[in-house]
Amino acid sequence: MKRAELKRILKERVLVLDGAYGTELSRMGYDAPPEQIVLEKPSVIKKLHADYVMAGANAILTCTFGANPMKLAKYGLEQHHDEIVSRAVDVARKASSEALIFGDIGPTGELPIPIGKATFDDYFENFKRTASILLHKGVDAIILETFSDILELKAATLAVRELSKDIFLIANMTFNENARSLTGTDPMNFALTFNDLDVDAIGTNCSLGPQEILPIFEEMSKYSEKLLVVEPDAGSPILHHGNVRYPVGPQDFAIHTDSFWESKANIIGSCCGSSPKYTAMISKKVGKRAPIEEKPRKVFAISSPSKIVDFKEFVAIGERINPAGRKKLQMAMRNSNLEKIMEIAKKQKNAHADVLDVNFGLEQFVSVDYMTEVVNSIAYKIEMPISIDIQLLEALEKVLREYPGRPLINSTRVVEKEMLTKIRLAQKYGGILVVLAMGEHVPTSFKERKSAIDRGLRIAESYNFPQNRIIFDPVILAVGAGSPPQDTLNAIAYLKDNGLKSMVGLSNISFGMPERSYINASFLSVAVSEGLSAAILNPLDEIVMGILRSTLILNGKELKIQEETKDSNSLIGLILSGDEKKLLEKIDVILKDEAPMEVIENYLRPAMDEVGKMYDKSKIFLPQLILAAQTAQKAFEKVQSLFTHQKSSGKFVIATVKGDVHDIGKNIVAAVVKSAGYQVVDMGRDVPAERIVDVVKKERPLMLGLSAMMTTTAPKIKEVTDELKKQKIELPVVVGGASLNEELAKELGADFYARSATDALKYLGMLKGSKG
Repeated sequence: MKRAELKRILKERVLVLDGAYGTELSRMGYDAPPEQIVLEKPSVIKKLHADYVMAGANAILTCTFGANPMKLAKYGLEQHHDEIVSRAVDVARKASSEALIFGDIGPTGELPIPIGKATFDDYFENFKRTASILLHKGVDAIILETFSDILELKAATLAVRELSKDIFLIANMTFNENARSLTGTDPMNFALTFNDLDVDAIGTNCSLGPQEILPIFEEMSKYSEKLLVVEPDAGSPILHHGNVRYPVGPQDFAIHTDSFWESKANIIGSCCGSSPKYTAMISKKVGKRAPIEEKPRKVFAISSPSKIVDFKEFVAIGERINPAGRKKLQMAMRNSNLEKIMEIAKKQKNAHADVLDVNFGLEQFVSVDYMTEVVNSIAYKIEMPISIDIQLLEALEKVLREYPGRPLINSTRVVEKEMLTKIRLAQKYGGILVVLAMGEHVPTSFKERKSAIDRGLRIAESYNFPQNRIIFDPVILAVGAGSPPQDTLNAIAYLKDNGLKSMVGLSNISFGMPERSYINASFLSVAVSEGLSAAILNPLDEIVMGILRSTLILNGKELKIQEETKDSNSLIGLILSGDEKKLLEKIDVILKDEAPMEVIENYLRPAMDEVGKMYDKSKIFLPQLILAAQTAQKAFEKVQSLFTHQKSSGKFVIATVKGDVHDIGKNIVAAVVKSAGYQVVDMGRDVPAERIVDVVKKERPLMLGLSAMMTTTAPKIKEVTDELKKQKIELPVVVGGASLNEELAKELGADFYARSATDALKYLGMLKGSKG
């Protein structure tokens, strides 16, 4: 089916998508992943497809959710990739000649650099290979499901679009109960970022039941310009007579159908724990009703993975990552020194910059890979949205392609060929475009600026680029060179009067002048009063920031002050910032007065406990937690090296249970626990119960950690706890994973349930304390 045809259908009526496959197959007694069953027992998959169609599904998913090469490699099935994907489409098509076939692609289970090991190209080529077969087999649409990182989902989207402009494409993220993805993205950020990308629909699936997922879906629908898809789980799983069951039945599940429809859902399905009975109830509820059409809220904002900056308030953009006139910074960039750039970025964040402008100066001498590393490290680890100030097109395209969010693209002149090039990049990769109020030549009057602005708007409109993705720079020229600042101020007022946003490079006004701070601050005060939206400035300049703050107050506004996580020079602040050098220096000072063990027990471990609490309260997110764990670990290692006999705080054995190849959660827990001074024995993934118990007997740990991501593998936890009891081994067991909850953990024989990585650390601390 053509993309346009499916769009037309979805404008006319709400479609019903099928339900779960993995949990249904498990209920039938199949332990293998669905992709393996496609090869070995295709008739079983075919019947399940047919049952969903009979129940009323208008569209069915191919059993290829875990069939991308990187994921199949974890099962040892990568050599069968092409056959699995091809056969899965054939099986779905044989099951029904009426239902639409949606080619299903799930995530890899790997985190991206700089918080994991996967490169953008790893993702891109991986998804491209799967999508190419789905397209060749003639699926009606491709759905990208259950993604927990916005960059991985962007890579999958671009991979599909490189192969086909004519396939209907859906992009889904999964969120936790705090309405955040694993790497910190919220529904609004997701919607705004994917409004810019070439997808037909966005949505959310998995992780939460219908009641819990509804407010997330509602928030997404407020801002999305795309069609909308929702697929909740059948609640949070429980153990019933030794089997995992889901508590929300088909009728209770379907009650929420009206709420999803009222929130503009175009496709409604179900996820883990559901069955054809759920589809039947949803179909009955949906009937032939048409979707609700309602224009989304217009928001002028940019983002990093975990932070949105809305330009409805004044935005301070840090200028300090720019080597102009700074030889040391220029050399750091040429030598690909990331540490130096991160230090400058952190200082600007601490000085209350909202966004950071990144400029590499003489770009031909700087590695393009380094440019991407800098931008993404700041975006992920420091949570700052970026103004990408790169002029070499090849470098700009790579950085935009791999940016995890919605950036500022700084900038283009109003020269049609140049402007079109930047518009095309923004249309393909996303972002808000900075347009200079000038053509081929520097403007010498307000009239020339106004003319450039008007022409820029006409060019943008002719290429279908909306005004709400443009911010104009009215061009500040050096007052010392005789350029009247009033022309720029008049342009700012003109932009405000026409409902347009403006930003300036503030320091240009005082170039070559003495007492630059006062000139910059004075101009900024007047410009803000005229309606200036944002400025690239030096946030470390107390005069400028002080005058800015007072000007905003006098204009009935205020400078957005980021909630400070902790004093940047405190122990916790240094751990959170990733400043390993300063952290170790601080530890050296403490060691002059305290014994090594006291440093661990009274300083480092409490600091990591506090970091854990901040993560649990969503004050920091996974990238910052990983950075903190890596930094703290260096301090623990330094202190532990001072013990006469090498000593740790105790052992912790951790494993992902048999049949489960997901290890992101396990790896995060291992890193956090290790960072707190414990010796971690990581057994890896897909580990049989007998082997786990053997290692426990050998290592004699304080606690055993077990991870199960899939509902189908959760019962394997009970095999381990039963074997421990059988062998009369008394050992606390903590469990975690997307398929688990506190009630289920207890039923599986665990002592503790870890909702997050930091919970495991908390329980270890309790156990260590109880043992004296």
